Amino acid sequence: MKRHTSFIVIVASIFCTLLFYGCSKQPALSEKGGIWAVYERECQKCHRADGKGGLIGRFIFKIPNFTNTKWQDNASDSRLIISIANGKRKMPGYKGKLKDEEIVDLVKTCVRSFYPPPEQ
Repeated sequence: MKRHTSFIVIVASIFCTLLFYGCSKQPALSEKGGIWAVYERECQKCHRADGKGGLIGRFIFKIPNFTNTKWQDNASDSRLIISIANGKRKMPGYKGKLKDEEIVDLVKTCVRSFYPPPEQ
């Protein structure tokens, strides 16, 4: 019985750690102005300020890591624009909530800004 209780405590501790992972205060992206205020309001909750997404979100909900070079290379702007407009998996669609220009700017300015610079 002690072994079973210890196991439950360990699993609960790991779960709580994963649940609260990344919940520290994020820097205010809205200070950059413009489209970053929209990213902070609509996207940062799941994709985080650093674009990596939360640990749970990446593994359970398959939230992409915007800093991943392979993902960036395979995700076309048009595919991302369609995903933001219509929604994908757990992400709601933003067509009608955001202007078309804002959706395009989210992709070209925000999502693509996480793309690592080329090696020199």
